[in-house]
Amino acid sequence: MPQIIRCPHCTKSMQVPDNAGGKNVRCPSCKQPFTIPALAPAGAAVPAPAPVSKPAAAPPLPAARAAAPAPNGARPPAVGGAVVPPPLPTVCPSCGSKLLEGAIACMDCGYLLQTEPGPAEPEGPPNLCTNAACGVANPPGERNCQRCGSPLPTAAGTLLHGRYRLDKLLKMGGFGAVYMASDTKHGNRAVAIKDMIGADPQEFAIRLNFFRREAEILRTLEAVSIVPRVYDFIQQGQTAHLVMEFIRGKDLLDLMEANGNKPFPIGSVVDWGKAICDVLMTMHSQSPPLIHRDLKPDNIMLLEDQRSIKMIDFGTARDLGRTVQERMAGKTRVYTEGYAPPEQIVGKPEARSDLFALAATLYHLATGKAPEGFYTAKELEGQLADQNSPLPASYRWFYELIKINLSEDVNDRYFSAKEFKHDLEKQRVTKEVACPKCRTGNKVRTPYCSKCAEPLTDPTAPCNMCGKFNRMGSRCCIHCGNRLR
Repeated sequence: MPQIIRCPHCTKSMQVPDNAGGKNVRCPSCKQPFTIPALAPAGAAVPAPAPVSKPAAAPPLPAARAAAPAPNGARPPAVGGAVVPPPLPTVCPSCGSKLLEGAIACMDCGYLLQTEPGPAEPEGPPNLCTNAACGVANPPGERNCQRCGSPLPTAAGTLLHGRYRLDKLLKMGGFGAVYMASDTKHGNRAVAIKDMIGADPQEFAIRLNFFRREAEILRTLEAVSIVPRVYDFIQQGQTAHLVMEFIRGKDLLDLMEANGNKPFPIGSVVDWGKAICDVLMTMHSQSPPLIHRDLKPDNIMLLEDQRSIKMIDFGTARDLGRTVQERMAGKTRVYTEGYAPPEQIVGKPEARSDLFALAATLYHLATGKAPEGFYTAKELEGQLADQNSPLPASYRWFYELIKINLSEDVNDRYFSAKEFKHDLEKQRVTKEVACPKCRTGNKVRTPYCSKCAEPLTDPTAPCNMCGKFNRMGSRCCIHCGNRLR
């Protein structure tokens, strides 16, 4: 809390913050500089402040000249070698709060007032911390908040790598920031720049691997129209920048919430689902397969034409591993509650986990209600069985498809994004397939024909017990009996 001290020159009282010990200030009454001593705890005796040594006194200034304040940003006038101090501010230049008499720092935002001439500070407005729990004003040029350590945004107008001019901060997070910028070497083409910040070298090295992987994944998906293009990846010292296509639009969650959680037309949602299936098909077909792990409305942008979409933020995507041991190993638990299936929550995601997230996303967009994981599937099951169901009859197939892919058991869901897209295109739920060998009808996703045992589904990963392959939908290995995922 603030403490009261006396000026060593005029002995008048002034109030200072309790962490001001050792700071140079100027008395608000007599304008003489002095150093604040180390402040004692409340109630203890406070030693007298020490005056700050000054050069020999200059000839007195004419009264009219001494009273004239220096214009903003200009050096105070000097007469006979002496610098006339500018008047002390009465309001904080950062947040506008009223300052206490004699204060050296704003009690609201923490901005330090320059009361004594010293080393030149970087020019520009103070850099406010974007952490809602902090909000402290930092000197221009700081990369991390001096109080809480959160990343700080870079000032608009900054030119990165002699080429990219930052125009606007779009988003700030724990790992860094995203800016709208202009590529000055390509006719001021609009780009989005992800800026990764890491003060600790070891932490930076870990984050850099994730950053590089995101750039590689985006390049892998260049052929898919709804994925942003990557233009550049630059790493210098403790900074790294990913330069991408700038997407003009808003994410679907923001749009829905701004419209009172009004759902989108189901026809549009179906079209968006088919486009997202193209992304998942490409990711899941890689060797080893790539999984997204964080598909949700926040990561889908609706473009200005109000029809087309782009998927953003592939920073959580990863591959499943090449070996059985890598596939079975626990992965980092990355998920968003309500959109992630049980196997992902415990760190065992697979390709069908993305189908669960896709179903949850389409449900949210078509109903305006946030999904609750497989509990939403149970709710839909009851509504589909109800003859007085509120679900529109023409789209019962859509809600049945959603229910199937929100199943708790991974083997009860669709097996691939290709199968998911096929039913979205046909606007139906496929329930039976014919055996290609004997033409017997079998329940969809049955691994082997019930009549001739011909395999009907794609091969699975090798059994982690015997190493032999089975077919998707098999719950136990047909070779050794081991329980399969």
